[in-house]
Amino acid sequence: MSKAIRITVKKAPEGYDIAKSKFFGVPTIPLAWEDDFYDDEMFFCQIRLSDIAELDRENRLPHRGWLYVFIGTVEGKYRLCANVRYHDGEPELAIDDFNDSVEGYEKYTEAYLMEFSEAEEDEDCTRLFGVPSDWNYAYEPPKLLMQYDPLDNDMGFLDDLDGFLYLFFGENEKDFNSIALAEEYT
Repeated sequence: MSKAIRITVKKAPEGYDIAKSKFFGVPTIPLAWEDDFYDDEMFFCQIRLSDIAELDRENRLPHRGWLYVFIGTVEGKYRLCANVRYHDGEPELAIDDFNDSVEGYEKYTEAYLMEFSEAEEDEDCTRLFGVPSDWNYAYEPPKLLMQYDPLDNDMGFLDDLDGFLYLFFGENEKDFNSIALAEEYT
């Protein structure tokens, strides 16, 4: 099994570099994407892939460019879906009020900067890769892109979820359109 990459967060200070890896806040995206989002889609995170290049020894992700996770909030908080995108260049556009108009998610406008370090593959934390924590099914788990632990931080997102939010790769790990979101209660 692969090693994992722990994601720790800290609230962004005023005047921070908005192009950093982060949860929430102001997404910095390619200009071509400006009108590509639905009204019920929230900005979850952006990862500058050069930030994790040394820790991604298996080359599971590109080591340049940006990985973005947007979450569709169809039917409010009761049905979430992932929109994961990759951009191999530098972002050109910052959208200040991205989450302001997403019903039920308006409060997720403050940025939380990410720091990356090595983690055990099954560690209970917010992380990239490894295996899902508390996987108790008889079958092999899907390949994990990200595990989000709402109790691992003070961001308040899904803090009523006693468990994890998972982003699973599809059959082809290079096809970001096939990434699935799942909520798992412990």
